[in-house]
Amino acid sequence: MKKRVRQINRYLNPVAQMYLISTANYSTYIAGRGSGKSFTNGLSQANKVALMPRSLGLFTSPTYSMIYTKTLIPMKAAWEQHMGYIEGIHYVVGKAPPKHFDKPYHKPHRYENVVSFWNGRAIVFGSFDRPALISGGSYDDAENDEAYLIDKDPYDNYVIPTLRGTHPKFKSCDIHLQQKFSSSMPFRNQGDWLLDFQPKALSNPSMYFFIGWEPNAKLQLGSTWMNVKVLGKKAILSMKAEMSDVSYRVMILNEKINQWGNLFYPSLSSKHWYNATANDKVISIPLGGTFKRDASYDVSPDDYNPDMPLHLSHDWGTFNCITIDQQYAREIRFINTMHVNNPKTIDDLADEFCDYYRMHNNKIVYQWGDKSGNNRQANAKLTYFEQFADRLIKRGWRVVRRKTGDIEHLERHRFIAKLHAEEDNRLPRVRYNSKCADFKISIESTQMKDHKKDKSSENNPSIKPEHATHYTDAHDYRLYHGLIHIEKELDDNPFSSSL
Repeated sequence: MKKRVRQINRYLNPVAQMYLISTANYSTYIAGRGSGKSFTNGLSQANKVALMPRSLGLFTSPTYSMIYTKTLIPMKAAWEQHMGYIEGIHYVVGKAPPKHFDKPYHKPHRYENVVSFWNGRAIVFGSFDRPALISGGSYDDAENDEAYLIDKDPYDNYVIPTLRGTHPKFKSCDIHLQQKFSSSMPFRNQGDWLLDFQPKALSNPSMYFFIGWEPNAKLQLGSTWMNVKVLGKKAILSMKAEMSDVSYRVMILNEKINQWGNLFYPSLSSKHWYNATANDKVISIPLGGTFKRDASYDVSPDDYNPDMPLHLSHDWGTFNCITIDQQYAREIRFINTMHVNNPKTIDDLADEFCDYYRMHNNKIVYQWGDKSGNNRQANAKLTYFEQFADRLIKRGWRVVRRKTGDIEHLERHRFIAKLHAEEDNRLPRVRYNSKCADFKISIESTQMKDHKKDKSSENNPSIKPEHATHYTDAHDYRLYHGLIHIEKELDDNPFSSSL
C-alpha cells in the first residue's frame, strides 16, 4: 500500500510569483498596500537559504523600527507557512546562533540585527537612518523594502560597493549578487529613481526586471486588487472607504500621481522631507512584547535636539492635533505630530505629549495655534490653550504663549509657498520628518478651491481626520505667525541679510 504524501497548497498572487522567480541583477516590484510584498520578501529569503547555504545577505529598510514592527512579521509567517521554518529551531533573530548551526563564510561580529539559519545562511538588517553601519561589509545579495523612502545616493554609496561576495562557490548561483527592490508607489517625486528601472528592464531584461507599474496603463499589475484572493474584496473596499481619492489611487491602485488639482502648497517637494538618522538605541529595539516609542529614540545630530525648546501648534475641535518643531538659526524642522480623536480630549493629547517627551532636557514649550483655542467649554474656568498648558505645567514644563489667530487663506498660501520655494535666503528653510506619515498625506493632498484652502475633507466621513486638513492648519499658524514678521522687516529694510 502506497503511503500518501500530504500536500499543502499555498497561494501567492501571480505578480509576486514573477518577482520571486526573477534572476535579473536588479529586480523591482512596485505594488499597493496589502499586495504581499513583505510576505514575498520572506519567500525570497527562503529561496536564498536553500540555494546559498553559509552566504551572507543584506536586507535594508528606511528604519530599523520598520523592519522589526512591520516587515519581519510577515516574513516570519512566510517562513513558517511555506517552508515550515520555526523560530528557535530553524533560525534565530537578534542573537548569536546555537553552536550546532553552521556559520556564514563571513561571520558577523555582532548579532543584534541578524537572522541566522541552521545551514549557515545569515541576513544582516541595514537601515538608512544609520547608513554608515552598512558600509564596510561584504554581502552575497541585497533586498530593499519600501525602497521609495530610500534616497538613491546613499544606496549607491553604501550598499552597492558591499556586494562583492563572500565565497567563490556562489559565483555559479543565478541569484548571487542580486539586488531586489520591493516598494509602494513613489509619491510626489520621492523615490522616482525606482521607476527608472522600468525602461531599463525593457531594453536590458537580462540585467533588469521590473513589475507592478507601466506608464499609461489603465490597470496596474501592482494594484492591491491583484491580491484580492488573499485579502478578500471586503478588506480592500474597507481601505477605500477611509481613503481620499488620491491616497486610494496611489496606495491601492498603484497609480503614479505627482500633482493633482490646484495645490495649496505648490512649492512643496521631496527635498523638504528627510529621514532622520537614528541613535544607537533604535538598533536594539526589543523584539518581544509591546514596543512604545518615545523621544529617546529620536535623538540624532540631524533631527531632534533634547536641549532645545519645542514649538507646538494646535488645531482644535473634536479632532485635536499638534505639530511639533524646533527652530534653528536658518531652519525650522518639524520633527513630530500628534493627535487625538473623540472621545479622547485635550488632556489626553497633553499627556501623550508629556509621556513621549518625558526625557526632554529643555522643558520649554512655545504654544501657537488656532484662535478657537481662546474659547472654553461651558462652565470651564480655562480656555483650551490654558487647559493644555496647565496639564504640561503640572508635568514640569514651562509654557510660553505665542501669537494665535486665523489667517486669510490666500495670504498664508502665498507666504508658505514663498518659504517652500527657498528663493529668498534671508528667510529660513522648512524641513519635515518623513515619520510624520499622516501629516505628509494631509499636506500633500490639500488643494485650493475658490481661492481658499479646500477644507471639505474635514467633513468627509470617508477620509480619516488625520488625513484631512486639520494638521495643515496647525502647520500654517506656526509658520505664518512665527515668520511673517521677518518678511515685514525685510520689506522695511530690504538690505537686511540676517534673521
